[in-house]
Amino acid sequence: MTEYTAEYTVTAMKPFGAVVEARREETDLGALDVAAVRALVAEHRVVVLRRFRAFADKDDLVAYARRWGSILSWNFGEVLDLEVHADPKDYVFTPGPVPYHWDGAFAEKTPTHQVFQCVKAPARGTGGRTTFCDTAKVLDGLPAATRAVWERLGITYRKEKTAHYGGHITAPLVQRHPHTGAPVVRYAEPLAPEDFLSPLFLDVEGLPEGTAPEDFFAEIRERLYDADVMYEHAWEDGDYVITDNHALLHGRTAFTQGSPRHLRRVHVL
Repeated sequence: MTEYTAEYTVTAMKPFGAVVEARREETDLGALDVAAVRALVAEHRVVVLRRFRAFADKDDLVAYARRWGSILSWNFGEVLDLEVHADPKDYVFTPGPVPYHWDGAFAEKTPTHQVFQCVKAPARGTGGRTTFCDTAKVLDGLPAATRAVWERLGITYRKEKTAHYGGHITAPLVQRHPHTGAPVVRYAEPLAPEDFLSPLFLDVEGLPEGTAPEDFFAEIRERLYDADVMYEHAWEDGDYVITDNHALLHGRTAFTQGSPRHLRRVHVL
C-alpha cells in the first residue's frame, strides 16, 4: 500500500518496514514531522527515508537525532562511523558478516531508536545489506510449547571489550518492550573465535533436560532468519533509516573487500 502527499510517498514493505520517499530531490529531512515518522517506526519497525538532502557533516546528523530525544554517548562520541578499518580490532569493522544482536546490550541504557545515514553504499551486488528481524513476529509464530520454553530462558553473554562494547551480562531471552509492553526477543548470536574477531560466548540457563545449547542455537537461528520475519535493507547513497531497537534484532551480510560501505549511526534513548 502506498500513501501520497504533496511532498512525499509512504510505501509499506513486506514482511515489515516502510519507505518514505521525497517527491523532489534534496528535500530537507527536517521538514518531516518527527511525531509522524515516530508513529511510522512504531507501526512498521523500520522506516527508510529516501531522496532527502544529505547532512553536510556529523553535527547535522546529531542535531536531527536530538529532535527524537536524548542521545546515547559512547567513548568515541555520539556518531559511530561504520566502515572497514585497516587494522580492525572488532569484526564490525571488517567486511565480514555481522550476526544478529541488539544495540546497547552492554551499555548502561538501551537505546530506543537507531538513526542511520548512508554516506556511501556498497556497490550493487557486492553484499553489505543490513538485516533486521521483527522479534514480535517471531514470538507470534512460535508453537505454544516452544514459546513457554523461551520465556523461561536466561542467557549470559561474555565478550572482551575490544571496541566500544563488551563485558559480561545476563538477560532474559523474552522481555517486554519498555514503551509498548509487547513481548520481544533480546538475543545476540554466539561468535566462534575461529570465525570472528572479538568472539561472543553464551551460557544458556533453563533449557529442558536433554537439550544441548547447540540445539537451541540452531533452532533460534532458523526462526530468526525465516523470510516471514526478516527484512534485508539494500543501501543506496543518501538513505536514512530509523528503527525500533527494542523490537528488532539486526545484523549485516558480508560484502566484497574494497567495496565502499560507510554508514553513520546515532542512538536515541
